[in-house]
Amino acid sequence: MSVVRDIMTTDLVTVPLEESLQETVSRMLNNRVGSVVVKSGPEPAGIVTETDVLAVGTTFECAFEEIPVSRAMSANLVTASPDTSIEDAMATLHDHGIKKLPVVEDDELVGIVTMTDFVYHQHELAQEAEKLDRERVTPVDLGDYEE
Repeated sequence: MSVVRDIMTTDLVTVPLEESLQETVSRMLNNRVGSVVVKSGPEPAGIVTETDVLAVGTTFECAFEEIPVSRAMSANLVTASPDTSIEDAMATLHDHGIKKLPVVEDDELVGIVTMTDFVYHQHELAQEAEKLDRERVTPVDLGDYEE
């Protein structure tokens, strides 16, 4: 079965923990991404999604430039390893009600896998599953058996 490493995005947009929400939103718009991973050194500290930005916009009564990204991020980060199976990663997304799963190896962010990645790779994942099913069904040699 395929693993997260096979479909994850490695060209990530990250922001430092100290950045303002305004800078983060600008970075998201400039890179045309729906989320950024917030890092504290090499380790991921949280994630900011478009939904988080909208929630902050209705909660705080100050300009985004005055809000640190740490106030907007989801800090209880759910992650996967590159060797997590596709099935387990999809279950994790479903169980936690999230759409983006940062991928961490040795405490360092190495990628992200999203619902979009699963949809994009759906055809090849289905082909791989079909191939595995065919391999599990081993033909039995009946020799010269006749009814």
